[in-house]
Amino acid sequence: MDERRRPRRSGGIGVGYVSLIMLFAVITLTVLAVLSYQAASANDTLNDRSVSFGKEYYAADGRAKEMLMKLDECAVSAHESGFFEDAFAEYCEELEGVSLKRLPGGISVHYSENLNERTELVVNIMFYSDPQAQSRYDIEMWKTVPASSDDESDDLGVWDGSGF
Repeated sequence: MDERRRPRRSGGIGVGYVSLIMLFAVITLTVLAVLSYQAASANDTLNDRSVSFGKEYYAADGRAKEMLMKLDECAVSAHESGFFEDAFAEYCEELEGVSLKRLPGGISVHYSENLNERTELVVNIMFYSDPQAQSRYDIEMWKTVPASSDDESDDLGVWDGSGF
């Protein structure tokens, strides 16, 4: 008769299973929180680098525009002298980091400004010798490029298809 009074178990979920599910949920949420923190940290670092590059770029851009202003002043003075190419080359000798190349119709000027240790702003400008031209100069190139390094060789070590 004692057996009749004892309630029968219905085979439901015990306390152990609930604890395992809760433990799994806590571990899953912890992993997701850590991944979210790492993603936010990486985004913040990228944002800081972007701001830093922007400041470096606009500082170099300002220096390049100052150089363009000096070159334009040299071009105006050279046009006034009557002998543009010789006078312009003479005026530009005083400017540091500027290289000139005489071309038919004018002079091509090349200079660069460093942004950081890896990048530089390269500028090519064509100054026209004809004082009646529509403009004194045209900007042919104004872009950022990787800084050239003297220690690096131009050979990338890639097989070109030739024999051994």
